[in-house]
Amino acid sequence: MSDRLVRGIDRDAGLRVVVATTTDLVRDAALRHGAEGLGACALGRALTSSLLLATLTKGGERVTVQLQCDGPAGGISVDANDAGDVRGYLFHPDRAKLPCLGRGRVVDVMGRHGVINVLRDLGLKERYQGQIALTTGEVDEDVEGYLRLSEQVPSALGCDVVIEEGSIVASAGLLVQALPAKVARSETLPTGEEALREAQHALRSGRLWELLLRGEFSPRSLCDGVYGRAVELLDERPLRFFCHCSRERVVDSLTLLTTVDLDEMIADDGKAEVTCNFCNRRYEVVADELEQIRATVARGPRECN
Repeated sequence: MSDRLVRGIDRDAGLRVVVATTTDLVRDAALRHGAEGLGACALGRALTSSLLLATLTKGGERVTVQLQCDGPAGGISVDANDAGDVRGYLFHPDRAKLPCLGRGRVVDVMGRHGVINVLRDLGLKERYQGQIALTTGEVDEDVEGYLRLSEQVPSALGCDVVIEEGSIVASAGLLVQALPAKVARSETLPTGEEALREAQHALRSGRLWELLLRGEFSPRSLCDGVYGRAVELLDERPLRFFCHCSRERVVDSLTLLTTVDLDEMIADDGKAEVTCNFCNRRYEVVADELEQIRATVARGPRECN
């Protein structure tokens, strides 16, 4: 089954429920960046958490999640949008290859000190940005802490990656979050608070990881197995690892250099090599192209009449 995200609502409890299965895209990301063991697990949790965050509005949202930490991994950066596209990377995947035993404690590669920064771009002039200190170093728990402390929305969020014999077997995440007051039924809020606490306990106790380990991979079965209450499904969408980098963008970025910089590239290497951090794709721009770029830069910006 391909990666999917399902959104639903528990009207009685006044909660929204979002479930994402992300096995294929986490495998793709880990392979691109050479992430293994706990490093792959941490990257998978960050990719899945970001996709859960990017689907909370009506449309057109893009979310950037950056975790900076004092552990061997150094940090993680992820971009996700509500269409289901995500890309991301570990700062130091080569230093974060500790074996993932059982469910795994990614704090061993992330560390306990650092910050999580979230930028929400809603397609408007204003962008929302928030930052908090890391709470546990487990990535998904840190994203949950961000929602509670910075956005001040009661939430339960958990993501798990199952790794067996060094291979990624499954990956998924679940978010349960209080609806705005105008949507929630006020008389059932105590029920909603109880359901939220139960969901958080289920996620922390490893219920999601156990279901994945047993081969439960569909969003619906994971929702039933972890949340365990009646949920009205609203929509479903595919998910994928996708990077927006391109050769054209690389060439455009080189026009920002000075003629001196370009002359040095041409003289020293006869080419330019640019690697995208997010997808690890390498682009090569040969000497003839660099000469054309230099000529464009030398002419200066075009004047507007």
